[in-house]
Amino acid sequence: MYQRQSERSEDWGAIASLYDIEHPACRGDEARFWHDRATEARATVEGPILELASGSGRVCLALARKGHLVTGLELSSIMVERATARSLKLSSSIRDRTSWVVGDMTDFTLGNGAFSLVFVAFNSFWLLDDAGQDECLSMMRRHLAPGGRIIIDVFPPTVQDYTDEDSITQFLGRKWHGRSVLRVKDYRYLIESNAAISNVRYYSTDRDPRSPASMIGQFKYTLHPESPERVEARLLRAGFTIIETFGEYRGEPISTDSARAIFIAAVTQSA
Repeated sequence: MYQRQSERSEDWGAIASLYDIEHPACRGDEARFWHDRATEARATVEGPILELASGSGRVCLALARKGHLVTGLELSSIMVERATARSLKLSSSIRDRTSWVVGDMTDFTLGNGAFSLVFVAFNSFWLLDDAGQDECLSMMRRHLAPGGRIIIDVFPPTVQDYTDEDSITQFLGRKWHGRSVLRVKDYRYLIESNAAISNVRYYSTDRDPRSPASMIGQFKYTLHPESPERVEARLLRAGFTIIETFGEYRGEPISTDSARAIFIAAVTQSA
């Protein structure tokens, strides 16, 4: 057990448009993975799909395009507004298969026991501290239809994730209203609370070379990454049986050099 941090205060809506620059549409192997898993879950039990921490709708909309009925629950109202706006640009048949809810993935009520699949994608589970992860799993279990499945999709931490580093720089291209964007991150890891803290700044590099770069956004967020073994143990304690694990969206097993650690589980059946 780690020392619990104070309640989450980050509102990703503060950098929603910049976040979408870094993480655009869900495509390729990732999109195929979620479609296949949703199809498998619905083959076992009929029911809609629920994504927790759905952001601006990247994965939900990919599933809706494939014919799935999806609800996205997201803490940031600004992110929900962006998801709604993105869905309005699509055909009515796709739009009608999506719904968006502002809510906390550790404490919500959405027609208990209704969903064939409940999932947390793309590292969002790491936004929760030790107790928050347990609370989220309890909510996921409560909202599953009998025979339904959950999926936790995170990155497996490496030595680098436990190492402080300053000025990690990434050029994001000319994507901010036609302007070039540079992302700079300072990173700190606090072992006593398993807190990986990132302070991110975004700059426009289109400027007079004699003037400083213009900062167009700043955000600080905290992740609480754990090893795949600890995630498995947490799922078992929460009353789940692990069905499959993957180390990539293409279906490879988890290994020491995997980019992902994906866990598919169902509620453990009583003997």
